[in-house]
Amino acid sequence: MKKLFRPYLTIFLLGALFISTTSCSDDDDPEPIKEEENITSMTLTLEPVATDKGIQTATATFTAGSTPTLSLVPNTQYTATITFNDKIEDEIREEAVDHEFFFNAPEDVLVVQKVVPDDFDSNGRPVGLKTRMLSGNAGQTGTLKVTLKHQPGLKNADSDVTVGETDIEASFTVNIQ
Repeated sequence: MKKLFRPYLTIFLLGALFISTTSCSDDDDPEPIKEEENITSMTLTLEPVATDKGIQTATATFTAGSTPTLSLVPNTQYTATITFNDKIEDEIREEAVDHEFFFNAPEDVLVVQKVVPDDFDSNGRPVGLKTRMLSGNAGQTGTLKVTLKHQPGLKNADSDVTVGETDIEASFTVNIQ
């Protein structure tokens, strides 16, 4: 019985126990999985740039399956602001290098002029949460499509609405009265 508990056997068993408890640990913590935005609604507010003409601000909220209407004054420049009920715009700003809004409307209805200067990411690319738009002539009607694209590692000068994953796509009917 004495021969069974020799010092080298004890050292061997302790070493094996130590190796088995440390070799299974993972020193590299995996990156947490970031869930994509789950956006269910979008509010588009068009505020006239020239406030001295008494023109009202137009606001419409898109939810899945709806096509809200914006009634605009002809030949008027607006500042368009996009917001979300769940304050997702804060997350979009934090991840601005991965997000961009794209606007599509018939030019006789609404012309997207430019992104407001303070609405660019750290690489100088537009985000689009604030944009200038110019309404068309009276009597025009059409659809404004607003698309938020998630473009991680893809956003560059050649990015367009076909690049990346769509976080939300909203359609608004625009009436120029």
